[in-house]
Amino acid sequence: MKPGSIFAAAALLPLLCCCGQAQATPPPTDATTPLSLESYKAELQGWSQQLESLQVHPEDAQTFRAGLPPKSLLREGAQTLEVSHSWLNSALVEFTAAKPERRPELLRQMLVHLTAEQQQADEFRQTAPYPASSRQKLAEILSQREFSRVHGPSAWELWKQRVINWIFQWLDRIFSTVSYSPRGGEILVWLVIAVALCVVAIWLKRTAARRIEDWPREPIPFAPSAKHWRKWLAEARDAAQQGRWRDAIHLAYWAAISQLEQSGAWAPDRARTPREYLRLLPTGSGKQPVLAILTHRFEITWYGQREAVSDDFADTLVQLEKLGCR
Repeated sequence: MKPGSIFAAAALLPLLCCCGQAQATPPPTDATTPLSLESYKAELQGWSQQLESLQVHPEDAQTFRAGLPPKSLLREGAQTLEVSHSWLNSALVEFTAAKPERRPELLRQMLVHLTAEQQQADEFRQTAPYPASSRQKLAEILSQREFSRVHGPSAWELWKQRVINWIFQWLDRIFSTVSYSPRGGEILVWLVIAVALCVVAIWLKRTAARRIEDWPREPIPFAPSAKHWRKWLAEARDAAQQGRWRDAIHLAYWAAISQLEQSGAWAPDRARTPREYLRLLPTGSGKQPVLAILTHRFEITWYGQREAVSDDFADTLVQLEKLGCR
């Protein structure tokens, strides 16, 4: 199954739970017809009124966004100005997904931005074809005290808005005839976050398991059974008497491998890893759990560089006795 199909199946269940009856949602259209200055200002004023109404009816934000043109073309005499409304579209998406207590501040910021655009429209009539001064005037307006709390989004907020925009655009294409629930967007965002966390957790688990299974092969110049397991065990005991517990556990592990190999558990092959030896034993074998314990201790002390103590070696000897190494 393709990733897109999996995501659609995961998103469909909460969406259907949060949505009501189906209704057609008209797609936004490009405003290619030039507007006069007065028409453009009337349009901005109408949007301001719609934003103010969202204080009482926040569920209308989706309808407002659906009818919002991506840009407006303003013409005054010989001058033409193209104004993008992508910021308002993104702000409405953020407003839809925001918690109720944060929505008043988002509405205030949108209204402030529309007020600044109205100021810029007034300057447009008075400026030269290249309106550098209007930009400067707009910057002066936004630097005033009443606009001090208005600031651009952070890098995290921009990334979050892009993700939310992509989700809503994707859902608009697939479920364009389904009405919108006020909390549906917030629930969907949290569902996507939960799915992403699950994917990351699975990836981390598999990565950790792969790192354990991909321990480097120890360069032994001969098959373990070429040296009798009793010789391996004797060398392990000598290392233990000297307090070299890691070496002792290392040699004791190869004593176990040598004993199993001599008993016919597998054909000799000096290129195997510890995990490959473990997989050669049947799951139902009584020796498989014992070798699993020995393999784990060997890996974390030898390859994992963990310090070992006398009790670790003593338990290793107990496991060796279970395999018949006495």
